Amino acid sequence: MQQLDLEALYSLKNVPPWGRQVFSSFSKDMLSETRPFPCVFGVEGFKQGSLRFAFIESPTSENAMEDLAEALKLYLEEARELGKNTSFVAFFKPEEKKTFEQYEKQFWNILQRLHQLDEKDWPEEIPADPDHYLWEFSFHDEPIFVVCNTPVHEKRASRKATTFMITFQPRWVFDGISGDTHLGKLFQKTVRDRLEVYDRVSPHPSLNWYGKTETREWRQYFLMDDNNLETSKCPFHASLEKEKNNTSGVTYAFPSDFKEFRVERGVGGSLEKVTLELLPLNGTGYVEVQKDEPFKAHPNHTHPTNEVLHILKGSISMEVGGELITCQEGDRIYLPKETVHGSLSGIDGCLYVIAVLK
Repeated sequence: MQQLDLEALYSLKNVPPWGRQVFSSFSKDMLSETRPFPCVFGVEGFKQGSLRFAFIESPTSENAMEDLAEALKLYLEEARELGKNTSFVAFFKPEEKKTFEQYEKQFWNILQRLHQLDEKDWPEEIPADPDHYLWEFSFHDEPIFVVCNTPVHEKRASRKATTFMITFQPRWVFDGISGDTHLGKLFQKTVRDRLEVYDRVSPHPSLNWYGKTETREWRQYFLMDDNNLETSKCPFHASLEKEKNNTSGVTYAFPSDFKEFRVERGVGGSLEKVTLELLPLNGTGYVEVQKDEPFKAHPNHTHPTNEVLHILKGSISMEVGGELITCQEGDRIYLPKETVHGSLSGIDGCLYVIAVLK
């Protein structure tokens, strides 16, 4: 992976060939005079050389995610020197096209993994609940507006790219620009006018100004190709109990006081890493490894303590509150005490870690 600015792109010899190809397509979109790209900040930032770019070989490789986290960290540390039109763009190596749902899951998995790799705590001024109107994805103590583009977007051309692509815009670039200011109204009109020409679908109803009580920022991150389908609940979850082990550098993240059932997607990790992560921060507890044969069923039951299950291999379907949720390798399940639940392992069985706090 390489992180670079516009001028450096043509001087570095170790940018992968696929990177040069996708960047060429990206630059044509940014510089088109006959069909102006709707994101005014992005276009101006590209012309000024204040954008930064990264090229990632794999969205699922642990090393690639660590590289992405490091590149994003370094960018955020220099971003204010680049001016108000700056953004960080991550291109992912082209691969066989996925469905919208698969790309959406991949996108949220990446944000979740970046959060887990973040060396700093979640900002105190940013609510941790995505359903709060002031929530924003944050990394390295910086709130960031995030936009995802995919190669399968067609009608919503403003979200189409040659390859899977994520853009990170620091929240501070929008300081002084809101729907209540003359500059904000002009900005909004310019963007909306361009969207009407650029896209073959009307602007998504979730698009709105940050800070309005009806706004949910996460809904603007990944937009489908029409306005009829959207995710009902944000897949992202911020962990507020991250502590460091001074000798190993492992993050201990067992949230002992959680009260709602939820699933973190694509957490990943080796058996050793997962075991260390799920050891309780305080008090007494333990972890165990369990293996279920294919289609092994556990009838509805409850536990007197909170439990966290982490899928190492295979898959399992959990029935909770009348809803069936299928979890795959790398997913982490938070199961509050006294929750009625049952499960059925998948066709390849399921190997998972269970963490219990007494």
